[in-house]
Amino acid sequence: MSLAAKAGAKAGARSKQQAKQQGKQQTRRSKLSKPREQSKRGKRSKKSLRVKASRRPPVLAAGALVWRLKNDKLQVLVVHRPRYDDWSFPKGKAEPGESMVLTAIREVAEETGRQIVLGRYLGKARRRLVSGRKKRTLYWAAQVLPEAGPGEGLRAAVKPASKREIDKVRWWKVKKAARKLTHADDKRLLARLVDWYESGQLQVHSLVLVRHAKAVSRATWGYGINSEITRPLVMGRGQAQARDVAALLSAYGVGELVSSPWKRCVDTLAPYAHGCGLDLRTDEAFTEVSALMAPELMQASFRDLLERGSALDGPPEPEAVGPQGREPGLALAGSPEPEAVGPQGREPGLALAEQPEPSYPLALCVHRPCLPLLFETLREYMGPELATKLPDSDPWLRPGQAVVVHLRRRPAWVQLGATPEGDVEAGGGGDVVKGTQIVALELH
Repeated sequence: MSLAAKAGAKAGARSKQQAKQQGKQQTRRSKLSKPREQSKRGKRSKKSLRVKASRRPPVLAAGALVWRLKNDKLQVLVVHRPRYDDWSFPKGKAEPGESMVLTAIREVAEETGRQIVLGRYLGKARRRLVSGRKKRTLYWAAQVLPEAGPGEGLRAAVKPASKREIDKVRWWKVKKAARKLTHADDKRLLARLVDWYESGQLQVHSLVLVRHAKAVSRATWGYGINSEITRPLVMGRGQAQARDVAALLSAYGVGELVSSPWKRCVDTLAPYAHGCGLDLRTDEAFTEVSALMAPELMQASFRDLLERGSALDGPPEPEAVGPQGREPGLALAGSPEPEAVGPQGREPGLALAEQPEPSYPLALCVHRPCLPLLFETLREYMGPELATKLPDSDPWLRPGQAVVVHLRRRPAWVQLGATPEGDVEAGGGGDVVKGTQIVALELH
């Protein structure tokens, strides 16, 4: 072999060896870089998932601040969750198709073993989940439903929460609760509850004003007064709305029913009346004919329902405000460990006489033409800011929809425009004001 051929062979061998080494180095580099690239892609994917989650509708949940008076002291019901090692108020996520008021009722029953009735809406708490999705929890003030109280028979049985979910249920005085509750939102809601108690706006009576459920159309059923009186609910949709109304009335513990005597109104309240064994009283003052021919009579009858003492007496008004801006009966000092919840959901040692006498709400079912007249009457009992929350245009309420108004009795000296000492209030002139005041309303 010539010298040139030998040199060419050696050069080819060296080039092959170099190419082989370069290939190994590239393979090594690619192996080292793969995990990094995959890690970067993983980070990007998690971030994008969080962004997508934040754009989804919020997770909805509901709960309640269940309160009672024991020895003239305000107490609230709290639960301990071992998984998070926190003290909080009972709450939980809504099930598909479940309204928020029913979620609050169910979750309190599951976590505490108590059946409750709702009072005023307290507010909401917002937070962001680890996934990035928002969570919104609605809270109501509530009280324990008295044994055999109205509405309990319509509620489905619940499965108690496991000890892994809730391992302690306690009644705490508000001072202790403010100190030991884990979350800032819970403390904020508790402060609002105490403010309402101190101002006499916590112990309220409720009235539920309902528009009847979806009825058969006039074109289908016929025209004329006789047809109007007998026009029924639509099979399916209307009857389903009547069942939803019954569930709403159960949540507020409605104990008295009044309705227009026309069939579609009576049938709207019938599921609740039958389920609770309540009488349904009808009143001609709340028909469509009355709205047209005797509006003053309708409004006067409605005022009687709002102002009637027998329905609104219930718990007594809190005592006069003390030197520190608190009622003498509301002690905010520390307290010993409260008793645990006893069997059958009763607290050991709690005398029945210490609980406020129940004052069951009333429900009134009417027709669409009645609503503007009744809303006009409601505005007489509330301030201008609250009045803006009432529907102000036709159709006022949808079929099966309701307005829940919470009322309180004003002390006699306020009704007469005088101070507790008997002096006429400045600017009051001794004018008599309405004995009933609407302090809150909810649209359902």
